[in-house]
Amino acid sequence: MKKLLLVLIIGFVVGTSVFADHNGLGIGIIGGWGWPGHSYGGLSLKVPKLPVFWGIYPTFAGLDFGIGATGDYYFIDKAIVGPLHWFLGVGGFLNAWFGENWANLGLGLRVPIGLSWHIIKPIELFLDFAPGIGVSFNAGGVWGPYWAGALELGLRFWM
Repeated sequence: MKKLLLVLIIGFVVGTSVFADHNGLGIGIIGGWGWPGHSYGGLSLKVPKLPVFWGIYPTFAGLDFGIGATGDYYFIDKAIVGPLHWFLGVGGFLNAWFGENWANLGLGLRVPIGLSWHIIKPIELFLDFAPGIGVSFNAGGVWGPYWAGALELGLRFWM
């Protein structure tokens, strides 16, 4: 257990150095499809000096509406060739859903893995898959754990 903790600490310390390419304000758009069954589009945000990539978005599933947020920490963000990078991280999600006569709150953990391409220095295109696990709360009680996942495509502008 102590060895695992030491490896994780070293990984996080070494991992923070990868934010040299992402030390300014990053803002953009993100769209995706999430499981179980919703699509979304929204805002992608990375604030200076905080190693978390945020996603804030409305979500839609048929006639139902929701609001969601994700926060991801990339502990690996490495160049493959030139401006093409791959990343792996850990994060969380929080979703609030509203139907005609019901409301639901879901939260969980996710593991984003993907590619990012700095088309030119301030413009980044990214694609990721983020499998996860979550639980839902509503008037009927707690539902879960359940498998969750998202396939996301986004474009960020770095200042």
